[in-house]
Amino acid sequence: MTRYLWKLALLLLATQANAQETFILPNFSRNATLANSAMQGMDSSTNFTASGRKQWTGINDAPQAFSFTGCTFIKGFSAGINVEHRSVAVNKYSSIGLSLSKTVKLSQTEYLTLGFYGGADNFSANYAGLGGGDPALAQKQRINEWRGIAGAGLLLHGENFYFGASMPRIPLKGENKEINGYLSAGILLQLNETFSISPTILWNIVNENRALDAGAMLFIQETAGIGATYRTTGEVNAVLQYTFQKKLQLGYAYIFSVGNSQNISRFSGGSHEVFVSYRISNIFKWW
Repeated sequence: MTRYLWKLALLLLATQANAQETFILPNFSRNATLANSAMQGMDSSTNFTASGRKQWTGINDAPQAFSFTGCTFIKGFSAGINVEHRSVAVNKYSSIGLSLSKTVKLSQTEYLTLGFYGGADNFSANYAGLGGGDPALAQKQRINEWRGIAGAGLLLHGENFYFGASMPRIPLKGENKEINGYLSAGILLQLNETFSISPTILWNIVNENRALDAGAMLFIQETAGIGATYRTTGEVNAVLQYTFQKKLQLGYAYIFSVGNSQNISRFSGGSHEVFVSYRISNIFKWW
């Protein structure tokens, strides 16, 4: 099974944080490096991915989010850039940073990748006009704060499996409740010449709700994919994606609540996410 197909399986797993958690968290299910910077070292190609999310349709001032990641190999290292922007009501969050990873060969079939992230984020809010007689809000007025962010990740992987651990965003100042830590695992199984399936799990072991994501992706001839992920907070993420000539990938995800979910999304029309990814195979021969 090609590394390219395995890369697609990882994209399903990458973090899809609950929007009721602390606002400054990774919130995208397409960009794997936002959850673990070591994941960019699994593919030696140059690639770019952008995704956008509209949450809780039908609810005014509901969260919206956008992310962009890009990475390439430079003299044995994988270097990348990560950009995020999120907004909800009058609150806005933006971040930009650089990631670097190095892969070490442990055996003929196993590799260990270490990843590091460094950057800065900005939180801004304009409470003017929202006071409504509340002195606390009236005094806040405008907020515009910058701070440094660091992160690290570890990934043990082979052609058809991986185990990972990461703390992708550690504020250099601020409250510890904003820190997330992930354990992840997955395997790629070839069913026949046409179909393959990739079960995956992701567990947020640091955040207070300890959310666990479990899902699977079914691939058809390395071109089309359909899958779903269930989150223990009561959400399901259904995904469709299609890849053109192993280079351009387009996808759509619909997130909705099930069962006795306490998530606010159960009162909305669900959340929608689209993503596009482009992959270039080693065009820079001097790297």
